[in-house]
Amino acid sequence: MVLRVDMCDISTVDVDAVVVGFYEDVRPLKGGAGALDWILCGALSRLLLDDRIRGRLGEVALLTSAGKMPAEKIFLLGMGPRAGQTPESLRAAARSAAATVAGAGIRTALIDCMPMGEGHNDQALAEVRAGILEGSAGRALELTLLASDNASLEHMTRIMQA
Repeated sequence: MVLRVDMCDISTVDVDAVVVGFYEDVRPLKGGAGALDWILCGALSRLLLDDRIRGRLGEVALLTSAGKMPAEKIFLLGMGPRAGQTPESLRAAARSAAATVAGAGIRTALIDCMPMGEGHNDQALAEVRAGILEGSAGRALELTLLASDNASLEHMTRIMQA
């Protein structure tokens, strides 16, 4: 498995799938989920409004990009409540993200499941790395984690490459 960290435009990156996380108790959608919701004309918000997905930890919905971006598949991943986030819940979310991608036969994916570089300590990032490794279960995957800024990129890269 190859694990990278990068700063890129989630809507133009050339991967097989994009995984975006969202919190059960944060509306409107933020980060990559909010950006994709805009690109997809509110498709993610409609799933929420119709109670088809709520954001519970590990909950997953699959959408198609309908040709609006290079990645054909979009996985919307529940992160649980933001207020209750712990290093262990980040590990569970990262494990779900990697297992979902691997189980769908995807080889390359961008993951924006959590604002990992924003305020998280080394332990939380190490838990994310462990969750990804567990979820990939030794499969040949190329996963790129999305960093929001240069400081996050450096911090996340240091931990993920350990």
